[in-house]
Amino acid sequence: MISDKFNRDENPNWEPDALVEFIFFGRSSAVKNGYRPTYRVNGDYLTSTFHWFIDNGKAEPNIPTQAFVKFITPEAYPNCLKEGMILDVIEVPNKVGEAKIIEVYNKQLKACT
Repeated sequence: MISDKFNRDENPNWEPDALVEFIFFGRSSAVKNGYRPTYRVNGDYLTSTFHWFIDNGKAEPNIPTQAFVKFITPEAYPNCLKEGMILDVIEVPNKVGEAKIIEVYNKQLKACT
């Protein structure tokens, strides 16, 4: 179930695929809603993402924060996400953080258990 913290007024044209706990350790500045890094999924596949940060609309370095994430082209890497897994957050070519999957909303992405 998608949290009631997903603001439909601010995000009318997309549905989140997952809720993550997000942390930066390779950046010195904050990022805001709309941030679009790549995630390493399904081995070494890099996919673009779109973020909406829950608490204050941004993520500060070295401070865990929750975000709703939209994955681009999920049909290219189906059944690869499960709760608790940790994904690398990449600003090509550098790893700048990690995202721990809290919930998966997109059934196409949810790993078969």
